Amino acid sequence: MEAQQSLNIHRLYFLIRRHILSNGKSWLIAYGAIAGTLLVITLFRGYFQPTDIGGLTGLYFVVMFIGGYIFTAGIYGELHQPQRSYQYLSLPVSTTERLLSAWFITAFLFPAVAILTMALIVFIGNLVMNFTLDVTPFAGVFSAESWSSLKVYWITQSMFLLGAAYFRGYNFLKTVLALFVISVALQIIAGVTGWILFGTPGAQVEFGTQQMSQQFEDIFLRIFPSVARIVFYYLFVPFFLITTWYSLKERQV
Repeated sequence: MEAQQSLNIHRLYFLIRRHILSNGKSWLIAYGAIAGTLLVITLFRGYFQPTDIGGLTGLYFVVMFIGGYIFTAGIYGELHQPQRSYQYLSLPVSTTERLLSAWFITAFLFPAVAILTMALIVFIGNLVMNFTLDVTPFAGVFSAESWSSLKVYWITQSMFLLGAAYFRGYNFLKTVLALFVISVALQIIAGVTGWILFGTPGAQVEFGTQQMSQQFEDIFLRIFPSVARIVFYYLFVPFFLITTWYSLKERQV
């Protein structure tokens, strides 16, 4: 019992290995279907516009985001299947190892494979259509904007990791619905707050710098964006990882 309450690198490795091997066949089928479709699209684009294969980078990242969120939301599928959950929960591993194994696969392994697949598709498309190796199309995959997108994915996918552990069915759709409800609630709160601060009874709310004092302008235009940036980049992932840990712990108990 004491060993199960600690983090052991060897157990973590075998848990990751078990997860990959037990789900590898279905993952490979999905990967092949998506990568093959993107390759066909790339070849068609290269046929009609041979010099603009790199322009498909945006499409690649859209597919990576959507596919990654769906993949993350289903990472604990075994936990929610009555026939397999007992076997999974009875493994001699800790809750921390269950969390870190899924987080490693979804937040690090998946985007690494996605980036390499993008580069491979661009390479094949460029080579087939131009019959020469040109490094220019790779600039879209390995650009600063791409790395920024990858950072945003790494942060936001933690929400779907929580959904994977918390919801017991239709994890992706329920997570999207929960995010939508939270978003609407926050907009309502922001609207009511704006009306209280800047509105007058029977008048339309006008929100702009001309209605703000210097103090409010500093708060809304400088301090608030800075705080939001800090929360998103530094507190977002720890919050969702800790919440996911407690969700896994509750299921294990």
